[in-house]
Amino acid sequence: MADSEYTDDEMDYESPSSQAIVFDAFLAPFRALFSRTALRIYLNIFLFTIATLALLGVSGIAYAIFYLRFIPTVGIDQNVHLQFGDGHPWGTVSIEPDFVHSQPYDVAVVLEVPPTPSNLDVGNFMVDLTLLAPPSGSGLAAVSNKPNPIHHSRRPAILTYTSPLVDVARRVLRLPLYMVGWQREAQILEVPMMEKIEFRRGTRNLPQSLRLELQSDGKMQIYSVQVEFRARFTGMRWFMYRWKIMSFMIFSSMFWTISLGSASLTWFIVSSIWQSGTPKEELKEDSDDDLKNDTETEETSSLDEVVKVKDEEVDTKLLQSYPETGIEAVGSGLESAEGRGIQKRRMHSLEEDQ
Repeated sequence: MADSEYTDDEMDYESPSSQAIVFDAFLAPFRALFSRTALRIYLNIFLFTIATLALLGVSGIAYAIFYLRFIPTVGIDQNVHLQFGDGHPWGTVSIEPDFVHSQPYDVAVVLEVPPTPSNLDVGNFMVDLTLLAPPSGSGLAAVSNKPNPIHHSRRPAILTYTSPLVDVARRVLRLPLYMVGWQREAQILEVPMMEKIEFRRGTRNLPQSLRLELQSDGKMQIYSVQVEFRARFTGMRWFMYRWKIMSFMIFSSMFWTISLGSASLTWFIVSSIWQSGTPKEELKEDSDDDLKNDTETEETSSLDEVVKVKDEEVDTKLLQSYPETGIEAVGSGLESAEGRGIQKRRMHSLEEDQ
C-alpha cells in the first residue's frame, strides 16, 4: 500500500517537471528565431535586398543616360535643294546641332545624276562644300553679318564611263525594272569631301549650316543632292558602340558596385550613430531577453540536483536511526514519507525563490 502510494506520488511529482523540460527544449530554437535580435537581423536583410534591387535599376538607368550623352549621333544626313539659273548650281541648308566636339567626322556628298548626253559631255566637275558657324554678331547686327566658315573643301567628280555595248546590255537587263518603276536610269556618285574633321569646344565652333556648289563648264542635270556626316568612333566610344551588351554589363556593374558600397557605408554610419544613442536600459533588456532561455534551463537542472542530494541525506539519517531489521521496513515507509515531504517542501521553496 505504501509502495503504490509512493509510486503514484512520485509519478505525480516527476511528470510535470519532465514535461516542462521537454517543452522548454522544444521551444528553445523558436525563441531564438523570434527574439528581438533575430527580428532586427531579418529587418536589415529585407532592407538590404530592397536597396540592392533599387540600386540595380538606378545603375541601368544611369548607364542609359550616360550612353545617350556620351555617344553622339552616328549619321546626319541633309538634303540640299540646288538653285539653278544664276551661275553654277548652289544651295544652302541648316544643320541640326547634333555634333560633339573632339569627335572625328567624315563628310561626303551623294549625287544622283541621270546619264544624259549633256552630263556625259561635261566630264569632270567640281564639288565645293563649306561648313558655316553661327554669326559672330548679336541682335540687328547679326542680320548683316555673314556666317563664319569653319571648314572648306573642293573635290572633283565625274560620271562613270561605259561603252555603248555595255550600256545597251545593262539597259536591256534592267528594262523590266524600269518599266515597273522600281528603278530609274541614274548614277549614284559619292564624293568624299572631308575626313576625320573635329570641332573645337564651344557652340560657335560647331557648324550651323552649309553651302554646296557644283562647278562645271556646261550645264548639268541633277536628280538630288545629299550631304552625309558619319561619326568615326575611337577608343571607349568605339567599344561602347560596337559591343553594346558587354559595355552595358560592365559599366552597369561598376555603377551598381559604387552605389552599393556608398549605401552600405552610409547605413553602417547611421546604424552606429543610432546604437550609440540607444539608452543602456534598453540594451540591458534586450540582453536579458536573449539569455532568458539559458537561465531557465540551468535553474531547472540545479533544482533537480538539489532535490536529489536532499533525498540521499534523508535516507542516510533514517538508516542510522533505525538499524534493526524489524524496524527497517518501517524505516522504509518513514523514509519514503519524509523524503517526499522534504522533496515537496524543497521544491516549493526553490520555486518561490525562482
